[in-house]
Amino acid sequence: MIDLTAPSIYEKVIQETDTEQVRLVINTFRETEYISIRKYYLDFEEEWKPSRDGITMPIDFTNTRNLLAGMLEIVSLAESKEVIEKEFKDVLDQIYLT
Repeated sequence: MIDLTAPSIYEKVIQETDTEQVRLVINTFRETEYISIRKYYLDFEEEWKPSRDGITMPIDFTNTRNLLAGMLEIVSLAESKEVIEKEFKDVLDQIYLT
């Protein structure tokens, strides 16, 4: 099992509330680098601790490529949705508000 409390190579908070964070973390375990997307919680000493909620996988070409492809697709769809909602707001309002 990977020690999620070990020093990380890379760490970025993706989302945060007062008591919870979602982090993107890269750690090394037994000479293999792993990427994790995991929820962290604020404990009673007000320290951030990793929860069991999340995923960890080895960083290799296939995993990294598939993650990047998925993220690019999500960003592309989000941008497309924003453009559609902006350009066709009047039509969409007529359809959904009447």
